[in-house]
Amino acid sequence: MNYLLQTVFEKDYQFVPVTNVFEAMFQMKIKKNIDLLIVDIDFQEQQSWEFINHIKTSKLYEMPVVVLTTQNNPGIEQKCYEAAIDEIFFKPFDPVEIIASVKNMITGREVLQA
Repeated sequence: MNYLLQTVFEKDYQFVPVTNVFEAMFQMKIKKNIDLLIVDIDFQEQQSWEFINHIKTSKLYEMPVVVLTTQNNPGIEQKCYEAAIDEIFFKPFDPVEIIASVKNMITGREVLQA
């Protein structure tokens, strides 16, 4: 997934792929210009939701969060709504749609995917 997203975003954004939420938190500490997070909740689901909750409830971070998942069901949509997720994409997603959505959400330079 990281390779696909990097290929999709590399033309317009600096994309920082990470493999887990701990690496994502580290990158967020050292890179101060992250404008958007893309979180694939299919891997490390519990940790991903805890990470999302931390980002969305912390006053330190004010950035859009995009969720990727294969779980297309009302429960996931409700959980995303409750977590104030800015956008959800169900795999397989259309790269053109995700690029358009990201462009609408940010004007920044860097995208981090956890």
